[in-house]
This record gives sequence, structure tokens and C-alpha cells, in this order.
Amino acid sequence: MEEYKLSRFSPHNEILDYIMALDEDGVTAFMMNNFEDYGIYLLTLLEEIAKKENTAFWYIKLGVLCTAFLTHLEGATFSALYYYNKAHELEPRDISLINGILSFGEAPDYILTEEQKKHYATKLLELEPENEKALAIINS
Repeated sequence: MEEYKLSRFSPHNEILDYIMALDEDGVTAFMMNNFEDYGIYLLTLLEEIAKKENTAFWYIKLGVLCTAFLTHLEGATFSALYYYNKAHELEPRDISLINGILSFGEAPDYILTEEQKKHYATKLLELEPENEKALAIINS
């Protein structure tokens, strides 16, 4: 597919259909090509898709949008954590997702409480009993 640049004149449903037809790399490229001019609108579009499709994939993409492209916006990190938690609810056995959530308890974010870190560390240990990061959190 050719590069798609959002336009305020593009029909909403046409944009949604275009995004939903993309593969993972295509969605990432679409986000990269459009986040500077349409950050919040792009977030709105992806959130609409995520709610409609209800898959971890779309919630992860929302988290990536917040952590990689919209960090300059106040609250973006908290929004990212929310989206990653939604993805985790849909894919509770995704080890990389749990590790990603745990990273919100490290510098520079520090937005997970100790209780939340222990909760996710326990989840990780259920899947990987010898995970050093999770064991360190539980034993701290």
C-alpha cells in the first residue's frame, strides 16, 4: 500500500477502513507518518478501532503511540499504561507485554506502585518461574 497521509478532508470511515487493512508494519508506518500533525486525532482513530476489534494488537499500538510518539503530551505515559493493561486483559499470557508493563515501574516513569509491580511480577512468574526481574521485584 502507498503511504497514506491523513487529511482533515478524508472521510472518517475511509481512514478507519484503510488503517484496519494494514499489517503490523503498515500500522506502525502510518503512525509515524501522521503523529506529528494528527496526534490526538490519530489516538482517537486507533482507540475507535481497538474498541471495535477488541484485540490486544490495537491496544498495544495505542500504547506504542503514547510512549513513542506522544510523550510530549501530559499524561501520555499514564494513557500508555492503561492501553497496555487493556492488552494484557486480552492476552494475559503475553510475556513481553507483562515485561513492558513492569517497565513502567522503572526509571524514568516510576508510575507503578510497589503493589502493582508485585502483581505483575507474580503474573510473570506464573509463566516464567525463573524470571530474574520478577523474582527481584517479589523479593524486594
